[in-house]
Amino acid sequence: MNEKEQMDNFNRVIDSSIGYLVGRTSRAIIKRLTKKFQDAGFDVSYEQWSILIHLYRKDGQTQQALARTAVKDKAAITRLLNVLEKKNIVLRVPDRNDKRSKLIYLTNKAKEFKSELIALVEEMLHEAEQGISYEEMEQCRETLNKVFINFDRLNNPKTRK
Repeated sequence: MNEKEQMDNFNRVIDSSIGYLVGRTSRAIIKRLTKKFQDAGFDVSYEQWSILIHLYRKDGQTQQALARTAVKDKAAITRLLNVLEKKNIVLRVPDRNDKRSKLIYLTNKAKEFKSELIALVEEMLHEAEQGISYEEMEQCRETLNKVFINFDRLNNPKTRK
């Protein structure tokens, strides 16, 4: 195979790679949602939103639990929580059952703007689904969840079955 054929083959592999396609789509989503939050006057980044989602589902989690569910390392969670705490969006409270651990709670401020943030996310998701049938979106969700489960199992062999 000559150099041009190798490059053409490389481009075909990369352009059809699930990792490339998901990564590119993820960056587009992050960019769009960040803009929607900013335009609406919310000082919340996509990364911060990714933590709020899990606290909106279950308030009062440990940092470790948040790290697991948000698929982030401890250092990234700590940085995000530091920023959210400075913005008066989350509060760290010592865990009565484990003195080494702190529980992360949403502040009233975070609870008050929950419905507005969710409305912006729903609006963005509606934008993303333009020209795509319900069946296609369902198949896409199912497939992406299967890909995630495969990688989660590979990335966490001791904690997952």
